[in-house]
Amino acid sequence: MPTDPTPSNLDETVLARIAAIVGSDNIKTEPRTLRSGSRDCFHFSPVLIPQLDQCQADAIVYPATEAELVQVITEAVKAQVPIVPRGGGTGNYGQGVPMQGGLLINTRRMNRIFALTADIAHVAAGVSLWTIEREAAAVGGELRMFPSTIRTSSSAGFITGGSGGVGSIHWGMLRDNDNIRHVRIVTIEAEPQCIDLTTPDALRDVLHNCGLTAFVTEVTFALAPKTRWHQYIYAFDDFAEALAQGEQLARDDGVKKRLATVFEWPIPQYFTPLAGKGACPDGKSLLFLITDRDPAAMASLMAATGATNTFYLPPEDDGARGFQIYDFTWNHTTQWAMKYDSSLTYLQEMFDREQLAAQLAARKERFGDQVSAHIEFVRASDGAIRPAALSIVRYQGREQLWQLIDWCEAHGIRVANPHTHYLDDDIRWFNAGMLDAKRRWDPHQLLNPGHLRALTAQTA
Repeated sequence: MPTDPTPSNLDETVLARIAAIVGSDNIKTEPRTLRSGSRDCFHFSPVLIPQLDQCQADAIVYPATEAELVQVITEAVKAQVPIVPRGGGTGNYGQGVPMQGGLLINTRRMNRIFALTADIAHVAAGVSLWTIEREAAAVGGELRMFPSTIRTSSSAGFITGGSGGVGSIHWGMLRDNDNIRHVRIVTIEAEPQCIDLTTPDALRDVLHNCGLTAFVTEVTFALAPKTRWHQYIYAFDDFAEALAQGEQLARDDGVKKRLATVFEWPIPQYFTPLAGKGACPDGKSLLFLITDRDPAAMASLMAATGATNTFYLPPEDDGARGFQIYDFTWNHTTQWAMKYDSSLTYLQEMFDREQLAAQLAARKERFGDQVSAHIEFVRASDGAIRPAALSIVRYQGREQLWQLIDWCEAHGIRVANPHTHYLDDDIRWFNAGMLDAKRRWDPHQLLNPGHLRALTAQTA
């Protein structure tokens, strides 16, 4: 059922005090701005659209510094106004949508780079990942991982709304391998505290918190050495062959990789820019690979597979503004699919490391063309390669979608359901420690309310 927005306590007096802090040009209340600025990519889910489509903030404010942010939070707490943090707005789960109106605080003006070396990037919340990647290249570094939305994602938005991405095949997910070295937060109290978090236990309470536990103002990313990456697409006659070769390459630590992705046909036909370049032959399943191996080395490596190399992008073009092959992976795949056919949506799954082919075959036998496989290989916290997935689903109603989810769970395929906006429905990330942190750092429960079932049940 649609969610009825709850009126907040944000009145003209509070707005005037906030405007005095950030400047009148940096607070917006126009209906069109409020609607567009309050949305994330929840439209990927036909289940979430009717629940969230009418939810929006009462005002959007753009602080430029942490000092301004602290003053804004102080005013909001004093008036008991809900607060929703906002970065690039590229999240897919509706967890950045204001459920109770109030104040949406956009971090785009908080864009200072504090320190940048080949090893780390210490940046303010609103610095885009694309800026970090570009600036790091000049000093011999690069992001260890990034989402396919790198050009619009912000630093704080990625670590609080994301989990991994391009590069995770080598570096794991955000919580692994000391990938995030430091996060600075502001608490939601009458006298906000600024706290620096550096230990894994402390960081766990803000990574993938979807803006529910504290307001992130700074992030320190661990960087990787800059690598000359080659980008390839290979076409296979049979999906099983593409999957087997993709899995073999993913697990081969002798081949350095930034991406290894397998698509079952008909997903490749949704990639219209690539199809126009001949990269997506009809009926073929595809393997996308980003590696440091040059074309001669790859030709030797792939010679016995029967695959056809349909697209190649050399390292000289990997920083260009033109599209990269990662623009068609991770959840950009879903975006391309829905642009091609609006009846499509997706699931997020984790398959058994040793039963991937068998699980996919069993699901195909049960659900046929209702589901098409999109596999992203990533490194688990124990160092082993595991198959993650963002499968494309032909939506036939909520009952069909939940039946599919139940079948997957019953057959050992773990589903992180992207069709709920509640963080504690997410089997991958929610934990009791995060809820305890919220109680400490947000004692009035003003931060992004309405996205935790545990707290919604308590206040119902």
